[in-house]
Amino acid sequence: MKRIVVQFGGTGDLAQKKLYPAYEHLMGKGFDFSVLALGRRFKDRKEFVKAMVSPDASPEFLKNLEYLYYDMADPEATDPLRQYIQTVIEGTDEVELIYYMALQPSLYEEAIRQIQKIDSQLSCQCNLTKKIVVEKPFGFDLESAQRYNEILLKAFDDKEIYRVDHYLGKEFMQNLLILRFHNDIIRSIWDNRSIESIQIIFDETHGVDQRLGFYEQIGVVRDTIQNHIMQIITYLTMNEPATLSPEDIAVEKIKVLRSIAPVSEFHTGRYESLGANSGHVVDTPTYAALKLSVNTYFFADVPIYIRTGKMQADAKSLIYVKFRNTTGKVMHDDSIAENGVIITIHPELTIDISMNLKEPDTSWKSKPVRFRFNQAETFGANTPEAYEQIVKKILQGDKSLFPSMREITESWRIVTPMLEQERHMEVYPVRTLPRFASDLAKDNGFIWFD
Repeated sequence: MKRIVVQFGGTGDLAQKKLYPAYEHLMGKGFDFSVLALGRRFKDRKEFVKAMVSPDASPEFLKNLEYLYYDMADPEATDPLRQYIQTVIEGTDEVELIYYMALQPSLYEEAIRQIQKIDSQLSCQCNLTKKIVVEKPFGFDLESAQRYNEILLKAFDDKEIYRVDHYLGKEFMQNLLILRFHNDIIRSIWDNRSIESIQIIFDETHGVDQRLGFYEQIGVVRDTIQNHIMQIITYLTMNEPATLSPEDIAVEKIKVLRSIAPVSEFHTGRYESLGANSGHVVDTPTYAALKLSVNTYFFADVPIYIRTGKMQADAKSLIYVKFRNTTGKVMHDDSIAENGVIITIHPELTIDISMNLKEPDTSWKSKPVRFRFNQAETFGANTPEAYEQIVKKILQGDKSLFPSMREITESWRIVTPMLEQERHMEVYPVRTLPRFASDLAKDNGFIWFD
């Protein structure tokens, strides 16, 4: 089979930092495909390779990487692209075209129109299949997501559409399901009879001023909460699927999302120096804190507290599952700590189980200790990056790491109240947790797991 990845947005950051390294690694592992990068920053392949590709890139990758100057605004732009594809597939019995859309969603409609034009003009006496890959956020709200999906369905079947949330390609996400469903000791306590609350914390130290034009349209809700956070919640609270097939997993994830009411308890803010050099006021949220619950039989009344955003003192990504401290209550002993599961995603992937053991040389005094799994120490440091996993699944035609359209629309429904522009937004100093995040903890009687 002749397989070509047509890389729209081929001169952007995502392509350079994530996709090209993923393509190179997969070619090195024996995957047979070529990449055609489209863009208008460079006039020819020589300029493109010098600026966009690592000097240490393998000969195999460079041999299978081409560049085409492509301006989507040019009415004649599709002609050289069609001619290139036609030349490459000439004399081939089986061809697969993978259109990878590393573009803003607002450009999807025009890109799809151009793809349809190219497909209609290709002359191929072969078995021709196609796929299209679209990045998150898929749309800007519920209405636009549904509209973009209608546009995609004009040119592709749903089975040919791969909607990317790269967090699903991370090892920790897949480990969540294995942790829950391949361990009887965990399965038996993973519900509202044992779990008191769940925290999800995604704090980042960097700002967004270097990509302000893009982020100003997106904000923290669209950037993180509608996609990454909602997917994490489904993995934490879904019922065990009949199998770990993409279809069965999607069924259970949709049940979780449908059980979550639109967010009502939330706050947003932006860091004080946002857009300082832009010449205008930027009123885009860069931090959010919220509370929600999953109204299913096994997780009703378990509050889920979330905080996420930019310009914090420390970078941390973690999930804290706090268990009910029945022993401490029964024994009227506040020194007995609760049990917990701490899943740390950044700076390294670890899973800790916090338990109480006797402190030496004491009279039955217990002390909390952690039993730790470290991904790098156990399995080695060469775990594939998320995008390598994502691209590999696309090449294999496996949709297990891609959210369905139903999941995406339900996620937009849940966060819709957070997208309203008229709400007050706090301005917080850089490297400081916004007051509203601390107030959320105080009002609900919990302490952030820092």
